[in-house]
Amino acid sequence: MANSDEISPAKPLSLAIWNFSSSWFLIPQGTSIIAAVLHQLHYQFGALPVLAKIVWIYAIVLLGLGVGIYLLRVVLYPRHVLREIRGNVVEASCLSSIPIAFTSIIQMIALQYDGSADLVAYILWWISTALSIIAVIGVPYLQLKMQPKGIEHIPPSFLLPVISVLTSAAAGGTICENSNLSARLRVPAIIVSYMELGTGIPLAICIDACIIYHHFDRAYPQYDKAYQDMVLCGPFGQASFALQILGLAVKHSFGEYSRGMLLTADAAAPIAAVSQFAGVLAWGFGTFWWLFAILSIAYTLYVQSGGWRNVHFSLTAWSLVFPWGVYTNAAVQLGKLMDSPAFDVWSTVLLLLLVVMWIVETGLTLKGIATGKIFGLESGWRVPKTKQQTV
Repeated sequence: MANSDEISPAKPLSLAIWNFSSSWFLIPQGTSIIAAVLHQLHYQFGALPVLAKIVWIYAIVLLGLGVGIYLLRVVLYPRHVLREIRGNVVEASCLSSIPIAFTSIIQMIALQYDGSADLVAYILWWISTALSIIAVIGVPYLQLKMQPKGIEHIPPSFLLPVISVLTSAAAGGTICENSNLSARLRVPAIIVSYMELGTGIPLAICIDACIIYHHFDRAYPQYDKAYQDMVLCGPFGQASFALQILGLAVKHSFGEYSRGMLLTADAAAPIAAVSQFAGVLAWGFGTFWWLFAILSIAYTLYVQSGGWRNVHFSLTAWSLVFPWGVYTNAAVQLGKLMDSPAFDVWSTVLLLLLVVMWIVETGLTLKGIATGKIFGLESGWRVPKTKQQTV
């Protein structure tokens, strides 16, 4: 009997679990942000809040199912999973999608409910914040100490741990702005959220500089990972929203808290204005990366062997959804902040394109599951006759 943790299994179901990578968490991550954008969009109609709630529940189911299967993978093949995490930066980075999706789901609790749900969201936010901090410290440590050396081994997915702390900051601002919690609870969350921005934004700039070097050096991207370029937009779209919503939370919290020189009503107005203006700047930088990613992806897929006809779907295509979503969410918030019809219309256009993209990718994912190809099953879900190996 072969050691199932040394040799890939022959049975299709076992092999599917063996190949269930952390990239699957990109799906609930992208789905959860769509729910948030649908809920906050300026142009609301009767069914939109209901649709947002349905998508939110769907994201919860996807995350729970994904975590369950991944834990089963860890239990059945612990050494295989450990090797993947230690040797594959994408595998390690995509684990950060778990706290990202979890935090976005918590954010929707604060947006939809009040009363005792405020405290539930607040407690869960501290848990997700701890997970995000672990991710932003742990994944870079793995990259520096255990994974292949060299700047060429830093893909855009390396930004996911950074996005996790920025998502935590955005959720912290959302919870504080939309809850009836006391200032004694809100202000610590606001301060920690700003600290997370202080961690995430400089790290994102440094990592983006490394990644764009590859483009100038003609050494990147690989055709099968071209979609990851959209991740470059994610940190600044999320930072923009976080800075805007935290600015609003500061206005409503510091005056009530009123301690020291910084946490006072007098300091609240200038801090809020600077924070919100910085949100505009961050969205501008995110716009550059959004356009850059679209051009880069289009060009990379066009010049590959076979051109557009040879484009194949893989889980990396889900890298498009969440960054696009947070960029859209920041545009929605800018429309509210400046009472701007231009941002209201543009964010609606972005959302429509995002929903179409999400539907297409969902369909292709379901097709890949049905055929087994997305799990690396060459013969589909049938047991290969040529393989007699048992697990």
